[in-house]
Amino acid sequence: MTHRHIADLVTLSILLGCSFVGVAITNISPASSHTYWLAMVPVFFIASLATEWPHVHNGKYPWKTVLWNHSLQWLALLAAIQMVFIIQQIGRLNNETTGLILLLLFALSTFIAGIRMGWVFRLAGLFLAAGLLVLAYIERYLWALLLVAVFILVIHHFIARRNRQE
Repeated sequence: MTHRHIADLVTLSILLGCSFVGVAITNISPASSHTYWLAMVPVFFIASLATEWPHVHNGKYPWKTVLWNHSLQWLALLAAIQMVFIIQQIGRLNNETTGLILLLLFALSTFIAGIRMGWVFRLAGLFLAAGLLVLAYIERYLWALLLVAVFILVIHHFIARRNRQE
């Protein structure tokens, strides 16, 4: 694996991890989540610039053009995040829905950035979108999943207990 691939995988992991942490924070502490999501925009912006740097360094794209395009992209995301929080503050969105919408915005913005930039951001956008669907279903069926998990643990306990007695 080359140095560039390792850097891309690290970038991908950081972006995904930060995004899913953001959904959890939004569910637990909506006030803190506003700051967190706003802070994530510069993280994604810097990651996108770092991912584009080899193309700029090789002369494929002029630095000013890259900086302008990325600035517009991530400033648009910043504006969309602010709009979501305004809608939440007036009572039209609950915390769970807000977190999912923000993750959707990040997924879309990241995927669109990937169309220009390459596989890392496309893949991150797809993973974020898939994670969004998983989280939406998990939240909806959390109690059923919890009951199944407790049932499995109880059965495991009795089987392990019976095996120790034998």
